[in-house]
Amino acid sequence: MQWTVFVLCLAVALPCIRADNVEPEDRSPRLIGGTNAPWGQFPSAVSINTTFNVHCGGAVVDRQHVLTAAQCVFNANQRLIDPYWITVRAGDIALAPVGARRQTRKVSHIFVHPQFNIRTLENDVAVLRLDRPYDLPSNTINLANRTRRIVPNGAICQFAGWGATTAALNAPVNVLQRFLPMTVNDRDMCNQANMHAGRMLESHLCAGNTGGSNNAAPCNGNAGTGLYCERALVGTLSFGLNCGAANNPPVFTQVRFYNDWIERQFNQTQGQPAGWTPAVL
Repeated sequence: MQWTVFVLCLAVALPCIRADNVEPEDRSPRLIGGTNAPWGQFPSAVSINTTFNVHCGGAVVDRQHVLTAAQCVFNANQRLIDPYWITVRAGDIALAPVGARRQTRKVSHIFVHPQFNIRTLENDVAVLRLDRPYDLPSNTINLANRTRRIVPNGAICQFAGWGATTAALNAPVNVLQRFLPMTVNDRDMCNQANMHAGRMLESHLCAGNTGGSNNAAPCNGNAGTGLYCERALVGTLSFGLNCGAANNPPVFTQVRFYNDWIERQFNQTQGQPAGWTPAVL
């Protein structure tokens, strides 16, 4: 109960960073429906938290690096957060209590894609360097297998995150990791005028509910969370966090377009400084 109250109280502390023409949403980490994830099913999935209440998901892509959405590391003034305030939790399927296998890390450097557009969320990717590597091998942590292949329409994938089982604003946060089945949708369908109206680019992937849903949809607080197809990391959630509403399907940044850039960040010596603002505002 204390964890639920803590998360929900923080949810009103700061408006979310969002693309133009998207209504502000409740900030607590949520998803509707889904199934409890067993130990080891999503060993690369992490929970990312800051004192700015930008709860996000991410994926371990290197012993000392985590991939997430760029929007997750900016405050309400569109300034880059000081990495000191970011905490990454891996190896645990429950937010609380702390499991014996959990490995918690602070962040030392943030690497945001240089062409990230904070308004449209184009190139919505960032790599976080941890203050120390994960202890591997581990039974509950593993590096994400990042796909380099095109994922076809109709592919059945899984989205893993933390959240509530209903869309009610007062719904308690489910502290256990849950996963949702998501089918990859045709991009042209998702780009229709009554949905994303041309916002989706080639680097995006649309998956999940296009109509209203009461049992399988992501809500706010899950940006950066991974979509896995045949156990490979395909994308990270960027927009379309519809919480069950129709005509706003989830949209993911496809990692296959950014694999080379991601790997280059592993050897970078300096990230963007705290307070940095993207060139496109």
